[in-house]
Amino acid sequence: MIMQIFSIDTIKAPMTRDRYQTRVAKFFDFIKIPGKTLEQKGRYFAKKGKKDTNWVLSNVLKFVYFQRERVDKKEISGATIINYIKSIKLFCEMASRKR
Repeated sequence: MIMQIFSIDTIKAPMTRDRYQTRVAKFFDFIKIPGKTLEQKGRYFAKKGKKDTNWVLSNVLKFVYFQRERVDKKEISGATIINYIKSIKLFCEMASRKR
């Protein structure tokens, strides 16, 4: 699923596709999604998110707030948060189309 979502049709450049996958993986790890592979984690997130959109929003906000703290500590730039959000948003949009 995750590979299908970040497929050649969606993101053509391999480097960009890898970065999107890495960012989504970091998000899944932060919210402690169960699973051994990114594919398993993606399926779990999509399934649970379809049942409970408030859960998705809550976890995205927690992640953004955490990253915002990192910006305040000068660990990352504000643009990095935007890149995380773009990756998560694309995953959610493509997962909802795969119904």
